[in-house]
This record gives sequence, structure tokens and C-alpha cells, in this order.
Amino acid sequence: MKNAYRVAKCALLFACCIAGAALAGHARADVIYNVNSTVDQIDDDVTDGECHTAANTCTLRAAIMQANHLTGQITTRIKLPAGTYLMTRAAVGTNGEASGDLNFTSPLTGGQIISIEGTSAASSVIDANQIDRVMNIDQNRVVSLSKVTIRDGQTAAYGGGIFSRGNLKILDSIIENNASGLNGGGISGTDLNIQRCTFRSNISGNYGGAIYVTGSTSAFIRESTFYGNAARAGGAISTEVNSSSFIINSTISSNTANIDGGGIVNYGSTFIYNTSIIANDADHDHAAPAGVGGGFYNPPGKRFLANNSLIANNTTLNSPVPDDCNGLLEAYGWNLLDDYGGCSFSGNGSVARGHVSITSIASLADNGGPTLTHALVAGSEAIDTAPAPGCIDSAGVLLSSDQRGAPRIAGPKCDVGAYEYGSVVPPVDTIFRDGFE
Repeated sequence: MKNAYRVAKCALLFACCIAGAALAGHARADVIYNVNSTVDQIDDDVTDGECHTAANTCTLRAAIMQANHLTGQITTRIKLPAGTYLMTRAAVGTNGEASGDLNFTSPLTGGQIISIEGTSAASSVIDANQIDRVMNIDQNRVVSLSKVTIRDGQTAAYGGGIFSRGNLKILDSIIENNASGLNGGGISGTDLNIQRCTFRSNISGNYGGAIYVTGSTSAFIRESTFYGNAARAGGAISTEVNSSSFIINSTISSNTANIDGGGIVNYGSTFIYNTSIIANDADHDHAAPAGVGGGFYNPPGKRFLANNSLIANNTTLNSPVPDDCNGLLEAYGWNLLDDYGGCSFSGNGSVARGHVSITSIASLADNGGPTLTHALVAGSEAIDTAPAPGCIDSAGVLLSSDQRGAPRIAGPKCDVGAYEYGSVVPPVDTIFRDGFE
């Protein structure tokens, strides 16, 4: 039966490839694996190109195992229907593909991509069951995750949810309840591209409760929210020496660090654009050594740039005394802080910063769009105050929407921070949600 299925499948794939080549010229070939079981079973033959277990099913682990062993210029698309994919194969020995975390091994040939595509983050859940981290991505491997939840990963090392030394893109997903003994409670990685994601309740024993950016690489984070994450330093995000983080149209709220940087600690270079850093806390455990920088901490000799961003109601020692920043802030556009006593300024300096009232910023809430945001209250100093050329990203391109996807601008000028006051999130087009045209 399996051989007959294989022949029919090969014939169909061949016909599809020929048709695709005729239509698209030199387009990449796609291999599609449709997962049909939530059970954590291994593939029964990684050399045959089929996602197939001894139980005659296609599981998530089996699909990844097959994708690891394919060659050529291909994209392997793993379709993940609604369900909770609970990992049950405890790490054994060297912890290869068949046990522990889901391993994306280095590609056998260049140019390969593995894509895991869920139904929605709320319904397609990959749960490590605290037996190991959720995913391990080796060098040179390119991985894309969309519409999934990554949760309950745990490791004494790096990357409680995901440890990536390859290239990782995450869209419309949730990373929650992961823990690492070292750096990166949610993710420790190189070459990160994150859009419209939520990071919540991740814990690191050292740096970066949600994300630890490492290596001589960059992380691009857009339209995402970080809340309730905790670490020794850098409650939400920590950028390592020689690394760069670009944070655009995003919210960093209610994260904690036991020493420095309740929201962000920067040991490399960090650039924020229309980002809201609100209600984070440093020195949270009230123990020695003392910490600084409730919103962010930027040590001497490092670069922290802010453009049209909102930094307010951040504290140290979980007290009502504000402590929004500590270190040198390179300011451009118009940045609003509740307190800037701990900061010195470069860039456009005092011309690019002013004061915002914390009462003019609402609590973190669902204000429409895929992620939580802090709305602006009528009369806020952040409304219609971004100067020319307006709200821009790291490439100098005007932002057409706020974090929620609501149009910018809604008044005479763009608003400071991740939220555009008076702008309405457009309805979702459910007809072509899957991208088909």
C-alpha cells in the first residue's frame, strides 16, 4: 500500500513541478507535508521523501525529520492544523532528531527553507511539555514559523523556547511560558526577523527574558508586544556585543529585571522607531547587586537610538519613582519620556525629547490588531507631535500604519509611540487570508 501511494505521489509531484516550471520559469520547488496527527512520533524512513510514521501518520516531528534530509533548492512547507502538539520524547544521549526538542539540522545543500504554517497562533500550539526547549536550529538552516504558539520549553542552557544559530523568521505567533537557565528565555538567536508576535511570561536566568540577540547579526522586530517577561538583566530584550536590534512599531511593557534594564539591556546596538517602552521595572528583586534603567539600560560606549518613541512609567525597585532610562540616548525625531534623569543625550539631544504625562497613556489592552498596545488618551503629549519627515522605520521609509495595522496618520501629524490615536484598525479580509489570488 505504501509503495503504491509513493508512486502516485511521485507522479503527482512530477506533474506539479512541470506545471510550476512552465508557469514560473526558475521558481523554487515546494514540498508540502500535511501533518495529520498530534502524537509525537518519528518518521520511519528519512530517505524516502515521505512524511510517514510506523502508525501510518504524518506528525510534526516526522515532517521536520524528512525536511532535514531533503536536498536542492526547495522550500518544505509543513502545514500544521489546529491542535496541541505535545512533545513526549524525552531527550536521550546526544538528543538528535528522534528525541527531545525539534531539531532543524544544518542543510545538506544550500538554498533550502523549512516553513511551519499553523492555522492560527491560538489553535496551532507546539508544547515542549518542559522536557526540553521547543526547537533547536543549526547553522545555515533557514526556518520560517507562522501562526503558531511556541510554549513550555525549558533548558538549563540558551533559548528556552528556541535556540537558533541559523536564520529564523516568525510571523503572527505567540512565544510564551518558556525558560532558560542562561540567555534568552523565549529565544536565543542570530538573524532574527519577527513580525506581529507576542512574547509573554518567558524567563531567563541571565540575559533576555524574551529574546537574546547574539552573534555579529541583527534582529528586526516589528509590530510585536513583549509583556510579563523576566530576566536577571534585560527583562524583555538583551542585545549582545557586536549584535544589533531594530525595534519598530512595537510595545515593551511590564517586564522585569533583577538588575539592569527592566525592558531592554543593550550591550551592542539598539535602534527603536515608534516604539512604546512602558511600565517596566529594574532591580526587581530588591537584592544586591542593585540595578538601573527601568525602561532601558545602555552602558558606556554602546549605541541606543530612539526615533519618535514613547518611554514612560518605568521604575526601579518596583517603586513609584520613575526611572525610564540609564545611559546615553541618541535621540532623533520627537521622543517623550516621563523621567530622563538617568540619561544623557546625543543625536539631536534636547531638541528631540520632551515630557509625557503617564496619565495620558492607557493600560496595556486589546485595542484592535493582532497584539496588545497602550492606547493614548485624549490630550496626550504624544498625539500629532512627530516632526517632519514623520514616522519612519530603520530604512527611513514612512510607516503607513501603527502597531495594530491602523493607518498612520490620523491627524495633522504622526503620533509618538506604537499607537496612532483616532485611527481605526481595518477589518480583516477573510476571503483571501491564505494569500491565494
